[in-house]
Amino acid sequence: MNRDSTNAHTHLEQQVEELLDDLSLREKLGQCVMIEPCFCLEERNSEEFGDDFSSVMDPEYLEMLLVDYNIGSFLFGGASRIGDGSPVAWADYIARVRKFAHNNTRHKIPMLFGIDAVHGLNFMKGSTIYTHNLAVTATWNPQLARQYAAMVGTELSSIGFNCNFAPTIDVARDTRWGRVYESLGEDPYLAAEISRALVEGMQGNGDLAACAKHFIGYGESNNGMDRTPADLSERGILENHAPPFEAAIEADVLTMMVSGGDVNGMPIPASKRMLTDLLRDRLKFKGATMSDWEDVERLYSRHKIVPDRKEAVVRSFNAGLDMNMAVSHIGAVDVMEEAVKDGSIPMQRLDQAVRNILLVKFKLGLFEEQPLDIQHAGDLVGSRQSRALAEQLALESITLLKNENQILPLDRDTKSILITGSSADSKRHLCGGWTLGWAGAEEDDLECKTILDAIREKVPSATVTYVSDIDELREQDLAKKDFDVCISVVSEEPHAEWYGDSMELGFEEPEEALLRAAIATGIPVVVVSVIGRPLNVSWLDDQVAAMLWAYLPGTEGAQPVADILFGEHNPCGRLPISFPRDASHVPVVYNARNYESDEINTRYDPLYSFGYGLSYTDFTYSKLKVPAEVKSGEEVEVTITVSNAGKVDGSEVVQLFLRDIFASVTRPLKSLKAFARVSLKAGESKTVSLTLTPHQLSLYDEDLKFVEEARPVEALIGDQVGEFRILG
Repeated sequence: MNRDSTNAHTHLEQQVEELLDDLSLREKLGQCVMIEPCFCLEERNSEEFGDDFSSVMDPEYLEMLLVDYNIGSFLFGGASRIGDGSPVAWADYIARVRKFAHNNTRHKIPMLFGIDAVHGLNFMKGSTIYTHNLAVTATWNPQLARQYAAMVGTELSSIGFNCNFAPTIDVARDTRWGRVYESLGEDPYLAAEISRALVEGMQGNGDLAACAKHFIGYGESNNGMDRTPADLSERGILENHAPPFEAAIEADVLTMMVSGGDVNGMPIPASKRMLTDLLRDRLKFKGATMSDWEDVERLYSRHKIVPDRKEAVVRSFNAGLDMNMAVSHIGAVDVMEEAVKDGSIPMQRLDQAVRNILLVKFKLGLFEEQPLDIQHAGDLVGSRQSRALAEQLALESITLLKNENQILPLDRDTKSILITGSSADSKRHLCGGWTLGWAGAEEDDLECKTILDAIREKVPSATVTYVSDIDELREQDLAKKDFDVCISVVSEEPHAEWYGDSMELGFEEPEEALLRAAIATGIPVVVVSVIGRPLNVSWLDDQVAAMLWAYLPGTEGAQPVADILFGEHNPCGRLPISFPRDASHVPVVYNARNYESDEINTRYDPLYSFGYGLSYTDFTYSKLKVPAEVKSGEEVEVTITVSNAGKVDGSEVVQLFLRDIFASVTRPLKSLKAFARVSLKAGESKTVSLTLTPHQLSLYDEDLKFVEEARPVEALIGDQVGEFRILG
């Protein structure tokens, strides 16, 4: 931090302290409770409370929220709606609430307005719906991820939102988990680089707080099911789950959402070990922490670690939580007031929580906020620029898994094409969960091409026959139509959270039946998978000509699929997560801990490995150079020559892994430590240089100290191996 930024930070801290000293107890408490005004209105108007507020803009309702309870933050979840849901309606509402707070509260403390914009403005009709995080990671392109996050941040702030409950930066270690598509994949280093880029992009304008979530260990439950307990060693947490959060903190992420999961017998919202010892003391997080949806209440209602709501509030705040996402339970303020007054929550802890929240608001410049331009609030939403960026993101993420006899790309002169699968003509399946609702959008609420549309436009002279189910396929006269190729589009029903958990990792029954029937026709089958996580495709590997994984590519995803199928773009996505051979094979991760034995098989043997992805050309590696020795504390420069040995231009992701020959503690089979995307024309070669920092050469020793240990190490890129020694 330079002198100017240090002075600015000190000035902000002084402003926070001056304001904090003048706040009443109730004013402090209101800053620590986040309310969803639509849900809260419904609860207050219920028989239980008997209120009769007319709407979320009812002055008496706002008086209760902002004056009586001093609420300092509003959230809006996947099912929240304001007016007609348009940008203008949202901006008008936020402007009115801002004005009410300014005119009617004693200190005119600005509000935080938080939203789940997790893949674009996915709560708003007409917006650009981007691909989900797993596919963003599959680009292996932090610069593109940064551009995407910046676009979303700019769109949000133009409407008045100043806090986004994103990015989701969980590391997913089990493909059965229903939230894999929201994660950054299985590797901590790649996840950290994408996490850093997303935070930097989202907060780049200085008027929006990113919210890294879900801290911590959420992606590795004991059985792969959402919100089920996890038993993780401290080493496993530090090595596999902390890196993307550490990267977000280094990027100065302003808020952190706490996982509601149970890790090592303690739900994270009540874990001082995680929220204070790890997050604050070890990882040096300086922002504000918040719970996820009603997770403080769930310490009592689900986890059963406390006898009542009051003790749930006490446990969580004393553990280090700053803000309770109470949703509709505005009485959480009263409960907390009682706990502070009787000493259960020390005033010092309350003051620190409020201090953290106020500092975020000052850093965002909310106390000098400019009026919203309501009439132009929607100008950026669904803009040409955002759609082009979403298309590029999908284009660089789509991963070619199989291409037998180079059936792809298909010839633009192909005469007769059979397309199967209901999702081929679906918009909602392109977008997945968290789209205009929690579990997914209605078909008529989206405006975009389907894959069927894009293919028909791509080859207008071809005869394209579409069947949505197995009955329609059986009605086809296959001999008469003489199809050249069958493009089978497969998907999962859009889902959110635990509804996506899968014990079998199988296709849904109608999808699999149609796919098997398509294969049985004898027509060469190209599978396009519009699915958010690896499923069991082992049985397909022997029976289809090609497989293309499109992830959940969003509203602009159909065109990239068609462009790749017909060779207008060379696929360049690389897997951010391994494909198991079947559900009995999970968890399967490339960086499992090394253990060599003649009796015990611990091989990493996935169907498709982490980092894998085919191209329409061939890349070769040569001339790997590493120094023989490097002193502790010095950087290591690794160079490699990459050649495009084929006849098509393409992009390769150069991946540098390290493998410890031996160390004082057992190490992963190998670990990704650096990567670079390089574009090569047919026949072209380039020398790529990758730098390893002392941090990348360090490890956690037996005492979990992060040290650069003297040891021999192998550097691996493609089929090239080079050895060097780290000196003490």
